[in-house]
Amino acid sequence: MHLAITKRFIFLMGSGIIITIIGYFFGFALSAFIFCNIICFALLVIDYIISPSPDALEIERIGNEKLSLFQEENITISIYNKSPKDIFVEIIDEIPDFHFDADKKPVGKYIQPHRKEIFEYRVIPKKRGAFTFGKVHVRYEGPLKLCKKQFKEDLSKEYKVYPNLKDLRKHKLGAYNSIIHKDGRKEMKLLGRGTEFESLREYVYGDEYRKINWKATARENRPIINQYEPEKNQHVYAMIDAGRPMSYSIRGHSKLDIAINTGLLLCDIVNQNGDQSGLVTFSTEVHGFIPPGKGSVHRNSLMEALYHIEHTKSTSNYEEVFFFFKGKERRRSLICLFTDFDTIEEAEDMMKVLPSISKNNIVIIVLIKDENLEKLAKTPIKKEEDAYIKAVAIEMLHDRKKAISMLNTKGIMCIECEPEKIASDVINKYIYVKNRMHF
Repeated sequence: MHLAITKRFIFLMGSGIIITIIGYFFGFALSAFIFCNIICFALLVIDYIISPSPDALEIERIGNEKLSLFQEENITISIYNKSPKDIFVEIIDEIPDFHFDADKKPVGKYIQPHRKEIFEYRVIPKKRGAFTFGKVHVRYEGPLKLCKKQFKEDLSKEYKVYPNLKDLRKHKLGAYNSIIHKDGRKEMKLLGRGTEFESLREYVYGDEYRKINWKATARENRPIINQYEPEKNQHVYAMIDAGRPMSYSIRGHSKLDIAINTGLLLCDIVNQNGDQSGLVTFSTEVHGFIPPGKGSVHRNSLMEALYHIEHTKSTSNYEEVFFFFKGKERRRSLICLFTDFDTIEEAEDMMKVLPSISKNNIVIIVLIKDENLEKLAKTPIKKEEDAYIKAVAIEMLHDRKKAISMLNTKGIMCIECEPEKIASDVINKYIYVKNRMHF
């Protein structure tokens, strides 16, 4: 425990100096100086003695240990005053360096005798992962407000920063019935295109003859057809690349963070639609695999698998992850592969091994539009260096469009999404595949 003096004590000492100066003119300066110092320090000692000990304060961390990336979150600490006196308490928490934006000012409150007060301050996590908040620095005044006692309480606790859960909730509200249009309109579920019987209805012009239910037709004496809906419990995977191209930032967010948020939302929508969602994360090797499932326990498993995933500076090994997936999943599935590539050569390398999973599964490759590259391609030329940068950007964009065209030509669905529209684009594509294609 440490002792600090307050502004009130400094003011009291200043008053003593004034008295000493006055005493100088009347010939008792030394006596005045000694008397004032004795009074000041006696009061300081009394204030220290009568102020509660640190044991009078019970301190603990409370509140949610799950934080959302780039969202303002509250860190909460409770303090119970066991003493019979009012205490003004200030606290400063030890926040992990570099990974949180926070106001470093002390948080102060009066705590009445035998009462508990909640101290809160806000942080904005800038990185996913697990971070330990350490000691809490506590400072409180004595009853005379001349001294402050200071001590540190070790309240080490791990907080986990997850993908943006608040954004996920917002998108889920927008994705009512799991279907979103880019312009916000809701699309009705397409019946009659699946394989599971849903209901009977009267035949209308344009219906397929093979769907006529002849027994119902004879009974009702009018044409009746079977109406079908897409199958339930189909397997849908979010396959997330954590390699070098996913490390680039767009509007302050890495492509990997955008892909993780979208992958989690897709899994939620898939489960809401009665299907089972799975997860694969990889870069130079497979980092994680969550088999298809649904329910709250399954969702927690997805969250735990994704909150600590870091991007690498290496090119991902598609051959290894595709071979791994073939060994794990025997059922025909829909795979949403969140990845990216910088050059046409990288795309061609992926296409060489892609048939190993695209032959028996439906694959959707999801790319995030590189706005920085497009901006460079449109930059006005003011000097020779600008011309070189613009030419490189235009060539890279050309290679990118060529790679997307090659994938689509080979029957692989490849969509390039703007960051703010990636959620709706991916969910719409899932709904499209579910309603129109059997998998």
